[in-house]
Amino acid sequence: MRTFTIACGWIMLFLAGCVPVTDGFRHDLPAQASLTIVWGDDVSAVGMATTWLQKRGRSVLERSLLYTNLETDNLELTHTLKDEATILQTATKMGVQEVVFINRGGDHRAPMISVRGVEVQTGRISWSGSARYATFETRPTKDALALLTCEALATVWGFRPSGTKWFLSSEKMCAVEGPLPTGSQ
Repeated sequence: MRTFTIACGWIMLFLAGCVPVTDGFRHDLPAQASLTIVWGDDVSAVGMATTWLQKRGRSVLERSLLYTNLETDNLELTHTLKDEATILQTATKMGVQEVVFINRGGDHRAPMISVRGVEVQTGRISWSGSARYATFETRPTKDALALLTCEALATVWGFRPSGTKWFLSSEKMCAVEGPLPTGSQ
């Protein structure tokens, strides 16, 4: 019995690193036909978010079009908060309704992702969410960031409840098809 208890303890400790902690909020989600650009500081997270949104019927523009428009207007990105204002201005000129910003936080051992959807015309944040691992991760950072992106988006969009959920895997959040029934969160 003691061996079983110790084994269960080690399994729980091992699984703790695999289970993300999420949080999210939304006023509303954009209409499916809304033209969207995904912008972020990590290629794997941006790629995952783009695919995740497209699988749910969103019309996502290639972000290189944003670069082209920035160059046409002789605007440069400086990797500061000012970039987001520049991106929103350029998105307005392009007829984009929503920009999804993805930011990476934490470090390579305990990464975090935050996502937020901003209405281009008003600058209002329509929805936002985050996902992080509570303990150090052993998987490659790019894989962890991609999975955390799914978790954060799934939480915001109602496919996954907030918090730590032992029974949900990140891989499932990348493949979810519909939101949870009302009252199950």
